[in-house]
Amino acid sequence: MPSFHILIASIGRPSLQIMLNSLLPQLRSCDHLTIVFDDVEPTELNTEGAECKIHIHRQSPNLGAWGHGIRNVYAKRLERTDFVMHADDDDIYVKGAFDELRRICRNPMFLYIAKMDKQGIIFPLADYVKEGEIGTPCGIIPFDLNKLGTWLPRVGGDGKFYEGIARRARGVRFLQTIIYKVQINV
Repeated sequence: MPSFHILIASIGRPSLQIMLNSLLPQLRSCDHLTIVFDDVEPTELNTEGAECKIHIHRQSPNLGAWGHGIRNVYAKRLERTDFVMHADDDDIYVKGAFDELRRICRNPMFLYIAKMDKQGIIFPLADYVKEGEIGTPCGIIPFDLNKLGTWLPRVGGDGKFYEGIARRARGVRFLQTIIYKVQINV
């Protein structure tokens, strides 16, 4: 069974608990969750019943840039799992997403790209990795490959990260599974 390490960069939004409510019931004891607060005090979180290992950090000074700086710094600090995934503190994982990923993502050498729903528009639009058409949560990234990319400090920096690691991956597999919903104004 594949294991996952989810990295969430947070600015302390109240919506982080909504994200955790969607995520924690899907994670198992082999999984890890790292939440990094970007120069804000970590908020009180309800993680009762969580099976996964949870790591909480406060990053100071603030790295900003939509969490991209945190993703660059903490890529080298994560506990080893088969795959790394990235999430934001104001969105949600679809129920059953990780059951599906555990079933499909069997080769920890391949980069898997899942779908996200952004207000009814499904990304990526087709089976390719392209800046502007792929989002932060789409990748199920082999652990060591995650350390080879750079998240640029600008809008679209996530797309450039995925373009870079896709070129280095042993293979890229595109999934038709929607695993994530972008929440607007939560």
